[in-house]
Amino acid sequence: MSSVSVRPAEMQDAAVIATLMTQLGYPSDAVRVSAPIERVKDDQGIQALVAEREGRVIGMISLMVFPAFHRDGLHSYITALVVDETLRGSGVGVGLLAAAEVWFAERGVSKVSLTTVLHREAAHRFYEHLGYGFDGRRYVKALS
Repeated sequence: MSSVSVRPAEMQDAAVIATLMTQLGYPSDAVRVSAPIERVKDDQGIQALVAEREGRVIGMISLMVFPAFHRDGLHSYITALVVDETLRGSGVGVGLLAAAEVWFAERGVSKVSLTTVLHREAAHRFYEHLGYGFDGRRYVKALS
């Protein structure tokens, strides 16, 4: 199987990203995904990357960097990571995380955070295998 390349997401990736987000459990469409792609294209603290194999987008990861009040320096957060469900376990996620870690390091970040829902046990094993540790709990409240 050919190698995977990682690049910034572009507007023409919106439909595929929407399909990936739907596979992850967040129903979406190209219109919905286009807005954030447009919003973040000039923001140095936010990035969306896609994994591509043979010209086909097969995964995406979205990233944020922001000032932290609870510790020195910048805080970083992976807001989403998804690989096409037919290709999970093939190294695409590893490539996306490696590219994300490089992007974070280029911005002076020394610690990365992410969240994952409780039922994604395979994702938990994946993150732990790559050195991510469970160290907290997330609470969510819908405001609208």
